[in-house]
Amino acid sequence: MKASPLPGLALILATALAAVTPAAFAQDYVVRKSGQKVEGKIVGTSGASLKIELDQGATTIPLADVRELQMQPPAEFEAAAAQLARGDAKGAAAALQKINETFAGLSAPWFQRAAVLLGDAKLAAGDKEGAKAAYEQFAKANPSATGLANLGMARLAIESGDQAGAAKLLAPILAQSAKTALPNPADGSSLCQAHYLMGRIKESEGDKSGALENYLKASALFPFDQNSVADATKRADTLRAENPGLIAP
Repeated sequence: MKASPLPGLALILATALAAVTPAAFAQDYVVRKSGQKVEGKIVGTSGASLKIELDQGATTIPLADVRELQMQPPAEFEAAAAQLARGDAKGAAAALQKINETFAGLSAPWFQRAAVLLGDAKLAAGDKEGAKAAYEQFAKANPSATGLANLGMARLAIESGDQAGAAKLLAPILAQSAKTALPNPADGSSLCQAHYLMGRIKESEGDKSGALENYLKASALFPFDQNSVADATKRADTLRAENPGLIAP
């Protein structure tokens, strides 16, 4: 694969956008175990209950009574992710900490990402112990989301110099990547992060061509995580600037 724009990228991006656009305008809703559907704006949790603003007021629903839930990421989450992408790790960590506290116990894909991103922000701010605690807390609260937890622990391993340990954590996700052409946004985010992190590993090992390949996959083939895309793009540009003529295998 050459370092030029990847073939089929326009189709991939168009399909990805088509997949996420309808949801972008969807209203929050909760389906209770009785089958009752409650539509409104989910504003947080309080203890073991979900708080929802309705047209006629507000209500709470026990989290244990939630059979299905759809919620779009709040603007605060998007802003915190952008902060981290810009390099404001401490500011992002503070914002993400507040978000995690406001929506504690919520079972929504974006909130799972927010929980892991909190660890990423703390790690970027130099707080390895805080990052480890955030990743471990996420894994405990979400035993079925081992992939996201492993991504966080892989980041921590890389920053701690354990490249082999990080590669082992990433292996199952990268194996999935080889079988995936058009992932859904949730899976695409994990694939994007995994390729970026594997690029970090290969670059540290001196495999510049292999690292470039992973960075290009993260930024072009699976551009579903803005933070990883930004980091992968920067590292790919730096590699090519420092190594004229470098191409991916």
